Amino acid sequence: MRKTLTTSVAALSLMLALAGCSGAGVDSVELSNDPASGTAPSVTFETPLNAEEAGAKELREGEGAEIAEGDTILLQAALFKGSDGTSIGETYSQGAGQVLTLEQGLQESIPEMYDALVGAKEGAIIAYSSPETSGAAGDDSTSVEVYEVVRKISTEIEGEPQDSPKGLPEVTENDEGVPTVAKPEGDAPEKLVSEYLIEGDGEEVAEGDTVIANYVGVKWSDGETFDSSYEKGAPASFPLDNVIEGWQEGLAGKKAGSRVILSVPVEQAYGTEKDLGEDSEYPAGDLLFVVDILAAVDTPEAPAEAEPSAAPSASPSATEE
Repeated sequence: MRKTLTTSVAALSLMLALAGCSGAGVDSVELSNDPASGTAPSVTFETPLNAEEAGAKELREGEGAEIAEGDTILLQAALFKGSDGTSIGETYSQGAGQVLTLEQGLQESIPEMYDALVGAKEGAIIAYSSPETSGAAGDDSTSVEVYEVVRKISTEIEGEPQDSPKGLPEVTENDEGVPTVAKPEGDAPEKLVSEYLIEGDGEEVAEGDTVIANYVGVKWSDGETFDSSYEKGAPASFPLDNVIEGWQEGLAGKKAGSRVILSVPVEQAYGTEKDLGEDSEYPAGDLLFVVDILAAVDTPEAPAEAEPSAAPSASPSATEE
């Protein structure tokens, strides 16, 4: 059972953890086919491509809201071999995309990509290559990474917090605005509890949507935090039908822009200690989550003829295998 909720800049995967004035390497890259739902774009470039310095190039100008420093965005990505332009992997057929925050760490590690994203608009497509995006052993070319800015994501939940439902622990915020859950007392509810702490006014989460959220998860038994998107540095993005049953049932129908408290009984969570075994990385027993629903978007369907992607999966899901 694969059931973790994780995300970070590193989780974007497709070799974004790179080092790096736009270099000649990406100058020849051109967009030859726009992306479609579940399908990555196509590009052409002179091969073999061998970037002598890091560079980024906007292949398509966006038409939506402008991206600024500190914004959190949803990206789709595709990766191409520099030697012959063939696809290495993509995220389009894997879901709605990955979340990235334009913060100082990104600016320091990949300044060219950071500069290309800041000031771009929703819908922009950007190509990136550098000497660090080398190919496989024996391949002297540098791969080409193509990123589409799907949309900007607001990370603020606005509204007056309500008290937790009777029997559930108090939820406050620390100085950084991160939800803090008091140690639970007494027995956990036998059935799933899903209630608003702050009710937003966005669209309702539908079954199968991809949800973008910040969250904190604690064990009912001792109040220990076992998972938190805040500690990973970016919100999580996950298809709702790939998470534990308590999330599927508890978040469906809730509005974007809301803070929700979930008390999840063991049978709708990860299982008992006996179920999981001694060495499991997943928490056993009844669990409690505080979830900020930042957005909900349609989950693209992969084309029926599509081959499994070679791209590393960055799904921050609580899935069952």
